[in-house]
Amino acid sequence: MPELFRAARILPMTPGWPQLEDAAVVVHDQLILDVGSFADLRRKHAGPVRDLGEVTLAPATFNSHTHLEMSHLLGRTQPGQGFVPWVESLLANELYALDEVRVRTELARLESRGCAFVADISTRNAPRLAELLAGSGLFFTSFQEAIGNTVPDNPAELLHQVQDVADNVSDSGRGVCAVAGHALYSSGPGLLRAAKAADNARGLPFSLHLAEHGDEDAILLTGKSPFLDLMRQRGFITDYAAPGQRPVPLAATLGLLDERTLCVHCVTVTDEDIAQIKASRASVCLCPRSNAFIGVGQAPLGKLLVAGVNLCLGTDGLCSNVDLDPLGELAWLAEQYPGVLSLAQGLALVTVNPARFFGPLVPGAGRLGSLAPGQLARFSVLPQAVLDAFS
Repeated sequence: MPELFRAARILPMTPGWPQLEDAAVVVHDQLILDVGSFADLRRKHAGPVRDLGEVTLAPATFNSHTHLEMSHLLGRTQPGQGFVPWVESLLANELYALDEVRVRTELARLESRGCAFVADISTRNAPRLAELLAGSGLFFTSFQEAIGNTVPDNPAELLHQVQDVADNVSDSGRGVCAVAGHALYSSGPGLLRAAKAADNARGLPFSLHLAEHGDEDAILLTGKSPFLDLMRQRGFITDYAAPGQRPVPLAATLGLLDERTLCVHCVTVTDEDIAQIKASRASVCLCPRSNAFIGVGQAPLGKLLVAGVNLCLGTDGLCSNVDLDPLGELAWLAEQYPGVLSLAQGLALVTVNPARFFGPLVPGAGRLGSLAPGQLARFSVLPQAVLDAFS
């Protein structure tokens, strides 16, 4: 029998639908049957009513970029001093000592806060994190990060680490395993092309940290920067030759930008870069609290919005943030950019926009992001902090 979920307000995030007052969502077998005013739906549908009270109901959210394998680093890195001091403090820890209990706790916390999808990036622990995600109730992409210059003869070999868990992921019906590049200076051009080819061959999403900080621009243009010096001292980068291009044009030259690519951060993008990203149909994931924590500046939100780039939000990891909640990210963004976003525009960054990107690529993801008949009955309740930030 259908059940009616009644709320004081509902933001369906369905094109052309306004905010609904004293409204309801009708649910049956975990699918939405109807959305509208409570009075109308009560007449049309029999069944029990679950009155949620004086709340604003919205679609469940997406966290479009995070690093779960670094969850144990909460409070252990240097905030606000710039990229190099942050990396130095990061390297003082065991980066990849996966704390499974902590990860499970964070995933459960996300679900409890109305998050339905996580895109995770892992350097060393992709197989185990894919299993943990498959065992949760979340939809997901588990990215295995490709770093270095070694290029396999067969690009499909880049997914070898997750082959043993591929069946579990497939059986979950909620996720995929894919390959991500790290960055244009830490993943060689051949490796990035191979990673993109491996994903494209299977219709998978591809992710890349792009234009994250000023040192990245300097490395690619001149081969000179304090960050590159640090990486050479630590033995992470050797024999580096600067390509002489800025991040976005270089990514385009390498064939990395298309509708299956998620460009993460985009702090230092120019007007020309934004136009190139838009033309490529790539999406962009902003991580504003992480950027503020590290001290690298902020992406040009207003310009990206005006250009019509498909924008998403991610929290990055607990090595550079205080939590993994997309709604916390949204509230912070609205407070920092008063008047730039309407509530509907802001909520789109964690609902319909990431659903537009991940929907064609991840099982079930296209049935998230909005409240409409036929969509999955996955909800979030907007915290007062989010509503206040947009008032």
